[in-house]
Amino acid sequence: MNEIASGFVNQHFSPPIVQAIINSDMEQLQVRDQVIRFDKDRTRRAYSSMKGGDAERCGCCYCRNFATQRSTAYPEVFRSLLDQLGIDAEKEGEVYESGPEGSLRMYGGWLYFAGEFVRAGERMSDTGSGFQYWFADAKNLPKPEADFGPIVLAVEFWTRLPWVIPDQPYSTLSRSPDRPSTTAA
Repeated sequence: MNEIASGFVNQHFSPPIVQAIINSDMEQLQVRDQVIRFDKDRTRRAYSSMKGGDAERCGCCYCRNFATQRSTAYPEVFRSLLDQLGIDAEKEGEVYESGPEGSLRMYGGWLYFAGEFVRAGERMSDTGSGFQYWFADAKNLPKPEADFGPIVLAVEFWTRLPWVIPDQPYSTLSRSPDRPSTTAA
């Protein structure tokens, strides 16, 4: 018989939307209608072999803007979930910027972990602050830098952040390190 190990509860929703259950192989977790099994120890070992996250590997102004705010970009409820899964919040597998929305910039990304779906569900949870996250099959994402084992999932996220670094976002008309000039020299 399974027993409840800990309750990961988002205070913005009632009744509680998340509950962790221990079984003989891996821990099981339900977030809204998604149910996963995960291996926290294997995930921690994989993250310990990584030097940094995608934002540091890339280094473009969009990733630097994200990395500068990483400590506040993830709400506490999401950081607690990452810790429960064994994920190092400083080492995302991917971060991307999707343009402005008013005075903010849209950001998405994901973090890998050793795990599998029990039930894929509808895939969206909101922390109540506009930060959204869901579990996704890593088979549909680029191969992770570290070895998470034969079964890998990701927790994807979507958020809005202000522009806080001195470098300005690239304009579609300007030259950037990622985009060659379109004008003849």
